[in-house]
Amino acid sequence: MRIAFIGGHGHHYLRAAGGDTACGVGAIAFAPGYADTEETRQRFDAADNAAWYDDASSMLDDFEPDVVNVGTVYAHNAKPIIEALRRGLPVVSDKPIAASWDDLAAIRGAAGDDGVVLTEFDFRCRPDFRAAAASVRRGDIGDPVLATAQKSYRFDQRPDFYRKREDYGSTMLWVASHAIDALRFVTARPLTHVTAAHGNVSRPDYGQMEDHCSATFCFAGGGTGLVHADFLRPAGAPTHGDDRLRIAGAEGVIEVRDDRCVLMVRDESPRDITDAVKPRPLHRELLAAALEGDDAWFGTAASLETAAYLLHARDAADCGGTVAMD
Repeated sequence: MRIAFIGGHGHHYLRAAGGDTACGVGAIAFAPGYADTEETRQRFDAADNAAWYDDASSMLDDFEPDVVNVGTVYAHNAKPIIEALRRGLPVVSDKPIAASWDDLAAIRGAAGDDGVVLTEFDFRCRPDFRAAAASVRRGDIGDPVLATAQKSYRFDQRPDFYRKREDYGSTMLWVASHAIDALRFVTARPLTHVTAAHGNVSRPDYGQMEDHCSATFCFAGGGTGLVHADFLRPAGAPTHGDDRLRIAGAEGVIEVRDDRCVLMVRDESPRDITDAVKPRPLHRELLAAALEGDDAWFGTAASLETAAYLLHARDAADCGGTVAMD
């Protein structure tokens, strides 16, 4: 297998495949995406037996990869995604895959009926969130009624491109995206309307970057989902991130916190159900979806749907109103 990596930002979760003999990676290559040559070089230098290309287009043509992993300056992921799709190559990308409605339309056009573009939402392969999804699908808590999802990060030191919407995209697209995707895949409910807000209170030196955002969604068939995300986690906190999910249903509650999933139903004592599921490692799940068509947890339709949800949520936050999502 030959994997091409574009960009020096984002997660590039397929890098783990290089150290997994079961994946059979034979060659890898790197090329910069958008204004990130130095960062991409750092990842290239840390890799073994990798090839370097100064230009992503040349790499896609000359290296002939089996799959492409994109992760550049966040609001510029769409261009290399589209270039790969137009060559018939499956794409795994960090979020957001689209930072504008024009980006999303172009990706849809390049993908056509058969193209593959997958978004690296790691919650989908974490045991705590996967256990929650399995429990909801079993009907343990009945119909989901109210879901609340949190994504909180330390700010630490962030690159200069965070200061500009045209490069950063927004905190809704970069941070809250995980929580929004979690609402969708754990509850298995499409989202129909969103009301949102965002702003920058604590980091005025970072210009257009939002230090917080929130969104309230309506589920198809009834129910409400709340998402909030921020860069307000204190530097002294024990972990970089604090991810939480609570789903209250007609017959019980599921809570994800501190990497554990707890189920509470009727008059029974709370049960930790995290270890009831054994997800495949994220890189294997992504490769199975990209190369074998296994869309149990990742798929092109899900990626495009979530990309639209994110843009709608950002639009709602920009206008301070409610947006209907088609």
